[in-house]
Order: sequence, then C-alpha cells, then structure tokens
Amino acid sequence: MSIDPNTPVLLGAGQFTERLDDQFEGLMPEDLAARACEAALADTGAAEALSPLIDRLACVRMFAHSVPDFIVPVIAPFGRSSSPPLSILSRLALPNASAIYSRACGDEPQRLVYELGNALARGEISGAIICGAEALATSRQLQRQGLSADWSDEPEGETDDRGACTELLFDAELNRHGAWNPVDIYPLQEQVRRGDLGLSKSAYRSQLAKLMARFNSVAAANPYAMFDKAMTAAEIGEASSSNRIMGDPHLKSMVAKDGVNQASALVLTRWETAQSLGVADRAIFLHGHGTGSEPQVLNRRAIGESEAMAEAYRNALAGAGIDAEQIGAADLYSCFPIAVWVAMDALGMTLDDPRPLTLTGGLPFFGGPGNNYSTHGIAEMVHWLRAQPEPAYGVVGANGGYLSKHAVGVYANMPAAFPEAVPEFKAPEVVEVVSDPEPDGVIESYTFQPQKGGARAVVVGRQLSDGRRWVGVADPEDAELLEWFETADPLGEQVVVSTGERNIVRRRPNEQILI
Repeated sequence: MSIDPNTPVLLGAGQFTERLDDQFEGLMPEDLAARACEAALADTGAAEALSPLIDRLACVRMFAHSVPDFIVPVIAPFGRSSSPPLSILSRLALPNASAIYSRACGDEPQRLVYELGNALARGEISGAIICGAEALATSRQLQRQGLSADWSDEPEGETDDRGACTELLFDAELNRHGAWNPVDIYPLQEQVRRGDLGLSKSAYRSQLAKLMARFNSVAAANPYAMFDKAMTAAEIGEASSSNRIMGDPHLKSMVAKDGVNQASALVLTRWETAQSLGVADRAIFLHGHGTGSEPQVLNRRAIGESEAMAEAYRNALAGAGIDAEQIGAADLYSCFPIAVWVAMDALGMTLDDPRPLTLTGGLPFFGGPGNNYSTHGIAEMVHWLRAQPEPAYGVVGANGGYLSKHAVGVYANMPAAFPEAVPEFKAPEVVEVVSDPEPDGVIESYTFQPQKGGARAVVVGRQLSDGRRWVGVADPEDAELLEWFETADPLGEQVVVSTGERNIVRRRPNEQILI
C-alpha cells in the first residue's frame, strides 16, 4: 500500500532500570530518564542523524509534581527539579527540542503518543521523544542508610507545564472517611465485582491470585523488571507477614509497587524520515486510539465497572478497523486486579485466554513507576511487534485515577493511516451522594484494613429509602463489628448509620431487618 510520507511512526523504544544491587549508582530520576532516552534513540538505528530532528521532549509527570504540596517532602526528600523535562534535555544532545511536562495520571503516555503523532502528521514537528522516570527506590534506600543527596535543579528555559490536574483523585466524602489512596479505594471497586460474581472471599482471592500469577511469570523473565521474584498462584494468594492484607481483598503481591527506579522512552518521527534514514523496517504504527473519563467514583452508575474504559477500547478497535479477536497481545494496566478485569471484559478476554495480558509483567511485579508505567508498556509492545514474523496487532491500555481516565492504543507492525480523532467519551454522573445519610442503609461495598493502630473498615452504602450513596466507617470501638468485616461477607447487609465528623456504621440486628 502507498504510505503517506507524513504518517507518524514509533521508531525507537528504550528502558532503563536500576536495581538496589552491586551495580547501584544512586541515580536521580532525570538521570534515569536520560539513559532511557539514549537507549530509545539507539534503538532507532539512526541516533546521530535523528537527534537534531527531535523538536519536542515530553516528560510524563513525576510523582514529586503530582501530589499536594504538603506531601512533597515525603515524596521528594532530596528536592526536585523545577522542570524535569528541561533537566533531562540538559543531559542529552538534542539541540532543537522544546519541553513539555504532562499532566498526572497513568493515561498520559498514550495520550502523548496521539498528541505528538498528530503534530507530526500536520508537519508541526519533525520528531519527538516521550519519556518518564521515578527513583523512589533510591530515595528510600538513601534515607534508610542515613545518607543525603541534592536532587534540586533550576534549569533555564521555558516549559509547557500542564499542571497536575488531579481533581478526580480527591473525593470529599471518601477522603473525610480516611480513604485517600489507591490502596483504600480500589478494594471498594474490587468488592463490588466479587459480589456481582457471587463469589466467596476465598474463591475470589484465588481468582485474583491466578490472574496475578500470569503477570508474575512475565515479570520474572523481564530484564527491566524491578521485582523479578517468581511466585506461584498459591504464594500470591496466601496472606502472610511478607504478603499482608493491604485492603481486603488485596494482598501486597497483587498491587502496584511504586518503590522503583525505572525509566522508559519512545521516539516518534514521520515515515519519510524513517525511510530517508534507512531504518523504515523498525517502524511501528498506531492504528487506533480511544479515550474516556469517568465522574468521581461515588457518582458512577457502578463503582466496580468503567463505561469510559469500555468505550475507549471500543473506539480504539474501531479506529483500527479490527475486532478484539485480532489482537495478538495486550499490555493491560494492572495497578490493581480490578483494572485488569474491567479491561478484559471490554476485550472479551477470559482468565484462560492464551494471549499475553501483559508484556512488562505489570505494576505489582515489573514495577509501578508512577504515571509513566504505560510508556514501558508501549516500549515492550514496539519490540513485541517487531519480533512477529507476520502482520500483528497489539493493544496497550493506560489507566489513571480509580478507573477514572483512560487512553487505549492499537499498534501494528504494518502501515496504516494515522487514526482520526474520536471525541472523548465522558460517562455521566448517575448516583447522588449524601454526606449525612439516613439511619437505614445497605452495604454496597467495603474494605477491611489491618493497621498498626487498630483495624478499620471503610464502607460505601446506599440509603434504603432512595438509593443515594454514602460513605462511613465501622465503629472503631466495636471489636466484634470489625471482626465481622474481616471474616464474614457484609455485602448487601443492612446497617445503621449515625452521622458526625465521620459517619459511623453499625450492624443491624437480624430481628430489626427492614424489608
């Protein structure tokens, strides 16, 4: 087929991981990112000729710039760059590149591929690098050793800094009841799925373990994985001192690990450039792209699903002109198992699907380098597609927030016109939330969390009178109630709610059950 010379292509993909071993250098995140960029440029086969053509470097927002100011000293105890993309550029020989600093959330890598691809197709730029990095493992290691470092930097120049844009990550009612973090909120979504399937706690955890075992086997063989320990499904699914409950039903082995030193980068240019440099055989093409977003978790029709994710996959496949059965491999976002399940549902995949669900090994095992994980997923997809002897398609799903924001790319080792823009799907607000609920309610979801200061249970419920949602916590003084949340199955049970600084949930005696 005739290929438009302005067609964007992925021409290079590079990764870099620094483990805490005898090769440990203590690199800061911008150092890691620069090494990944160098690897990606080398991967093009034409680094020297291509470097002057790179006129955009987009850095995926780092954790240190994605959190509220009061958390920054915890995330970045040794300081931070005022502009990571400029700091990265100072380490590279890219004389013509301007700097972009993306928004936060894990969907940004795929969104950047599409944005910069469009800029290439329109002739606005001639080449681009997308990169990102985190060095939280080094930061924590230095602190454990009582050592210090200076990671601050004030590079000169202008940056297209798009801000964190993390509004969807903060929900007033969940936050008021102590549910701040992914480890607090994703379990609420997971429990709903368990209830919908009608599975017991043990049966469901076994299912989670089998799913995660598939991811672990890939990570164990990946040289860029931060955590390459091989684990069986039985080990993943068994609670222990080293595999503690993070938030029922999730164990430590099932959730994203942010304590990593990882970086990745992608090089994009036009087809005519790849041809002129004699490296067209390395080009990978984006065939389809879809995006979607959800309202706040509590306002969604169903908190264990994502209409926006399903629509993003649907639009990406439609843009590529294929159906899900034609996908040869996937890298599904895997911060928590529920994100994988929802993506699998969108693609019609099952637990025994023979196709890869991940090419990296996933965030619990490969590593969860903040907002940049899916750059690694795309990098692995580039190399997987190159290795295929026949025409092949692969899909990368990028997720941000709590199944909140989605970007999906369908890639192939064969040419295609750059996909046309499809309006972002925005799921509507369906359910109203009340901060001072009526006394009579029913449990829609919950999560139990053992903690050093005492266990707690966060509850999402519905008013019996009108179905509006509320949030509460189990009475912390009621040991019997907390044991009920830990050992029984409270989904669908009627409870009594009392309002206050935090809404307090108590079990309703059987003789007082309301019809």
